[in-house]
Amino acid sequence: MLDQVRPHYAKEFRCIGTACEDTCCHGLDVVIDKVAYEKYQAPRFQQVIEHFEVVKSPTDAQYARIKLTGSLTCPFLTPDRLCGVQQQHGEQYLSEICRSYPRITRRIDGLLETALCLSCPEAARLVLLNPQLTAEEAGDHSRYHQFLRVRPESSRANGSPHQFLWEIRSFTLLLLRDRTYALWQRLFLLGLFCKRLDELIASRQMGLVPELLKTYAEIADKGSVRSLMDEMPTQTTLQLAVVMEVIRRQLEMTDAGHVHFRECIQDFLQGIGSDAAGLPIESLAPAYGNAYAHYYHPFTEQYPFLLENYLINQVFRTRFPFGVSPNGTPSDAQAEFLTMCAHYGVMKGLLIGMAGHYGESLSSAHVVKLVSTFARAVEHCPGFLGLRGLGLDNTNAAAILLKN
Repeated sequence: MLDQVRPHYAKEFRCIGTACEDTCCHGLDVVIDKVAYEKYQAPRFQQVIEHFEVVKSPTDAQYARIKLTGSLTCPFLTPDRLCGVQQQHGEQYLSEICRSYPRITRRIDGLLETALCLSCPEAARLVLLNPQLTAEEAGDHSRYHQFLRVRPESSRANGSPHQFLWEIRSFTLLLLRDRTYALWQRLFLLGLFCKRLDELIASRQMGLVPELLKTYAEIADKGSVRSLMDEMPTQTTLQLAVVMEVIRRQLEMTDAGHVHFRECIQDFLQGIGSDAAGLPIESLAPAYGNAYAHYYHPFTEQYPFLLENYLINQVFRTRFPFGVSPNGTPSDAQAEFLTMCAHYGVMKGLLIGMAGHYGESLSSAHVVKLVSTFARAVEHCPGFLGLRGLGLDNTNAAAILLKN
């Protein structure tokens, strides 16, 4: 059971070094843990330590940071784009994040599991291009059967929502892989589930989580809300407006050094005919809709696993739906869903515009470029406002970004 809900694919990752189109540290906030910082206090590291600055309110995990150069690169980068500290002193002198990136390892119920940061292009390729990223449940014709038999187990309820993490993860992965639904519909159902899960947590009714899982497994299995989702209007103009506003705000917060991400944005703008400044959203929406219908939709029908795999990795990377906020505090399930929805929805919108630009030449390489640069510029940015920054803080509002 657990093998099917854990990210074993991360073991296959291998750094390709100088063959990579990017460097690990470019444009990122590289933190130094206290143990590593103390190793650098020896006199022979004088030229290393001068490139560090201790952060405000330092912790053992985030004690200092590397001051990047004016071009947003690490000062220890060699001419062949490798780590000078590792070459000169050995891997044992790297900070924990430099040793592990792009891997993110956590211990859950005594088990170590590793997901991947897709800001690394090679990690993005490994995740996105794998048609079978995770093990499928046996008996796929009745994928939700394990939950349909479940009865409430109030004796297990100990007040902690994490006690049902594996069951919630199993349901989440089954839903995200259920191609009898469009991907936006799977996310919409997941949002409804997260909203109800938050309500149970807030009212300290954790013993009802198994019944909640059963209820939503029945909803997904029987398709009882398909007609409701079909009746939801497609708001192309509003969706495009949200995507463009999120990107506008994000560009104000991120340095121009994120060149490859800005190239993707430029492709997006050209794909929707936004070459001229000041064009109203209403005049751009027809080209956006045309790009979706003629290029994006056929492409994702041919490669349905690309963005599906992105979402699955997000589940592992963030320990969805029990993640933490950018300031390190526990995050609720609805907030985790809205963040996932914002990342997916904005990235999907950008890819629709890119599809309009590239037409039938759109390829998986374009998706890898967009995902890896989006992750670097947005997912690693603690100031990302997402949907709540625009006042879209519920599942129905999030559907604006989801449905096409």
